[in-house]
Order: sequence, then structure tokens, then C-alpha cells
Amino acid sequence: MNSTSWRHHYIPRFYLNGFTNEDGTFKVYDVKNQRFIKRGKEFHPNSYFYEKNGNRLVTDDGFDDSMEQRYGKIENDVSLIFNTINQSNSEEKYNINDDDIVKLQFFVSVMYWRIPSNYREIENIIKQKPLKDLGLVLKSTKENNVFSPLEVENEIKKNPNLMKMMKYWFPHISFPEIFKCESKLHIREFPKGLPSICGDNPIICQNPNTFRVYTSDYIFPINNTKIFLRGDNIQSELSTVKIELDTLIYKQSFKYVSCTDERYIEELENFYSKHFDNLNQLRDLIFYRFFRSSSIGFL
Repeated sequence: MNSTSWRHHYIPRFYLNGFTNEDGTFKVYDVKNQRFIKRGKEFHPNSYFYEKNGNRLVTDDGFDDSMEQRYGKIENDVSLIFNTINQSNSEEKYNINDDDIVKLQFFVSVMYWRIPSNYREIENIIKQKPLKDLGLVLKSTKENNVFSPLEVENEIKKNPNLMKMMKYWFPHISFPEIFKCESKLHIREFPKGLPSICGDNPIICQNPNTFRVYTSDYIFPINNTKIFLRGDNIQSELSTVKIELDTLIYKQSFKYVSCTDERYIEELENFYSKHFDNLNQLRDLIFYRFFRSSSIGFL
């Protein structure tokens, strides 16, 4: 199937809309070069946080854009839940139900595997596991056809299409893990007033090396003032954590950070340099502030 789609966003545009200023734009900070793109020009969400042809498959018939369309369907469904949350408040329990909560968790998983900073993890899984452990079964379409499964499997693993397909497939095959999670789910709000910030690695977890998206506790920004959390003993007063959370969102980004105020990035950098030696210290403090039951050595 020939395709004209080429801007494939790993951070969906509807999600980025929650971190723009009033006219729907933001500035984009280049993490590697430590500067704002085009001297602080305002950009719309369509302009960044995408890969060129990131989900396009190459076939014998040309290009296949069906996977990007599948992502689009997921995003359309979840964007409706986001709109409901954004237009509601805690007294209304954000007007979402248990099915919506499950869809939100699935969306976090979809986001996790789409983020380029996690591609190495996908590559390692593909390299280390046989295809049957990834939910794929090799079958010949011809009767009495003799072939070497190992040889065919190695060829499949070399195909760039497999990496793109597994990004989409992992949230589905790992979904049963969600039933092992006993942590409670919450939505919390921060007071308005601070600039909006979003990074290209927005899922906040305490230990990235052992994170399991369906069972580990995490913090996931919904927009600039609302967050989705999984964990127990959530603190009721969270206003003092916002600067720390924004600092981690900025510091763990690998390529781009969007922000509505250029000065805020400098303030977050100064805050981090003054108070922390590394990102693990910052993560531990954030999780202590959110989940006081955590066995972290802060008093």
C-alpha cells in the first residue's frame, strides 16, 4: 500500500496539546546542543517529537502504513478519555470508569515502547528471545516444504520491519501482566501557574532498569497540571513536588523538550545542579514525596 504519511509521532499530537500555551504552541529545547530551536521560535505540536517514516513497513508491493493507522485508532480512543479528564475535576472523579483506567494504562505502555530511548531495550529483547516467545510462530504456507526454522528466524530478525512491528506488538503481548498489579491508580492535580513542559521520555519511574510498564509504580503527566499515578499512600498535598517533577522530565529527555517559557529550562537546570548529584537521587526524592511508604532514605 503506497502511503503519503511520513511524520510518525512517538509522542502523539493530542498529548502534546496538553503542554502548549494559549495559542497552541510551545518552544522546543535541543537537549544535546543545549539551546532552543531557532532562538525560541514557537512551534505547533505537529512540528516535533516524530520520526520520519518511523512506522512505515517496506513490503514487496511498496510501503505499508497500516501500523501508523492502528496507532491513530488507539490515540483517537484515548484522546476522548483525556478530554473528559481535562474538562472534569476530582469532585466528579474525572468522569472516568474502570474501562477508561485500563485504556490509560495500555496507552502508557504504547507510549513506552514507541519512545526512541527505549529502542535498545526492544533490540535486546529481539536478539535474546526466540520468535515464539515474542508471540510469533513460523509456518510454511506450502505443503511438504522443508525449511530451517532457525535460519528463517535469523533472517526475520535482520529485517528492519520486525523492530517497527514489535514496538506496536509489545504492549499487546505483555498486557496480561496488568492483572498482577495490586497498586492503586490515581489522578492528582497541581496548582496552575508554572510554565508547561513536556519531554520525549515522559514516563516517570523510580528504576528505569527494572521498570515493568504494567506492574511497576509510575507517574505519567496527563497535561501541565494533572498526572496519572500508580502506587499506594499517595500524598494529598503535591504542590511542592511540581518543580522536582518538571526537572526530571527535562533531565531524562534524550533529544527534545517542549516548554512555554525559555527561562524555565535555566531555572530547572540551576535547581538540579544545586540539589542533586545524579538523576537517581532526584527520582528517589520524587517517589518519596509521592509515595511515603517507599523505603527511601529521606527524612
